[in-house]
Amino acid sequence: MELAGIHRAKHYMEWYSENADNLGHALAETEPFNAYASTWIFTGAGGYHKITPGRFGAWAIHRLVAKTTPQDILIGFAAEVRRNTSSYVELSPVLGVQIDRECQLAENVKLIPKKEVNWWGGLGAPEHMCFLCQSFEVRPAFEVHAFDSVSPRGEGIAKPDSKSRDVVRHRVRLACLLASAGAVELPISHFQADEDSLFIRESEAEVIRPMSTHPRVSFPADEALVKTAFAHLADFEHRDSLARAIDRLGRARLASSPVDKALELGIAAEIALMHGETSSNTEIAHKIGGRAAWLLGRDSAERTNIFAEIKLLYQARSQAVHSGVLSAKSKVNLETGDKLVARTLIAILLRGHFPNWPSLVMGGGG
Repeated sequence: MELAGIHRAKHYMEWYSENADNLGHALAETEPFNAYASTWIFTGAGGYHKITPGRFGAWAIHRLVAKTTPQDILIGFAAEVRRNTSSYVELSPVLGVQIDRECQLAENVKLIPKKEVNWWGGLGAPEHMCFLCQSFEVRPAFEVHAFDSVSPRGEGIAKPDSKSRDVVRHRVRLACLLASAGAVELPISHFQADEDSLFIRESEAEVIRPMSTHPRVSFPADEALVKTAFAHLADFEHRDSLARAIDRLGRARLASSPVDKALELGIAAEIALMHGETSSNTEIAHKIGGRAAWLLGRDSAERTNIFAEIKLLYQARSQAVHSGVLSAKSKVNLETGDKLVARTLIAILLRGHFPNWPSLVMGGGG
């Protein structure tokens, strides 16, 4: 009756705060809820904690708001007990990337705009950042607590598990680096429970990852290229090598000085274009220039220009390594270098493997 008389969100939140716990305690003393008043709640991360009455009230109120009858609430409770599954969303803010609409990358994996998320943990977030959303389930979600036992008999398993979600998070960062012009970082993850799941961890946990700096500005991302890069990264041969090169591109975009930027871009180019062999510095500059030219150039004029720009970039990289400064005579354009390195990495990624370099520079290999 009280709930039926509430028509404003502000009044509902006040009523909810005052009554959710009270209703939870009351239900915990009433059949059939009382049989589950003390349970182990599994997180899917090898941990668990005992929960006492409280969630029953919140769960029941959400159903009453949806105009579910008391009888159907009891039926739903029995169904939740049988299902014994909890559903969560892992939210990871993608700093440095702007998207304007939902971007589905895979089953249970998507990017969504900031405006569609009701949480953010700080860090001076750029206005137009987006979020990586990964849905996962934990099964079993709970186990009735036996008072003569100090630990549960079983353990909940998360699918996808945390390691699999970490792999996805890494792939998303690499894909976004290739599809935008800025740096990309995912420094924190936040877990939100599905309100339709009864047996969940009440506290919304967070995972914070080490990070020295993070982007303050968001760059628009090519959503189609994000999807393409994300998909290709899953099957790329020698993925670790390419991932290191893309990571260096990201570091270059966070560099605090032209010297550091030149160093990181030069390393990214060398990793990508010298994969599988070693040479002297002079040979490297010539080789990576020629390889980039044939990889990206559509005619002799464009190949000549690419060859020259890559050599200038590598020379700047060598100066940064050996002297810690860039020569005043250096003609390198680091913005052009960034674009060329990104184009190179995308071209290699879309092949599915590193090119056969001897064949490529002789005009073969497509």
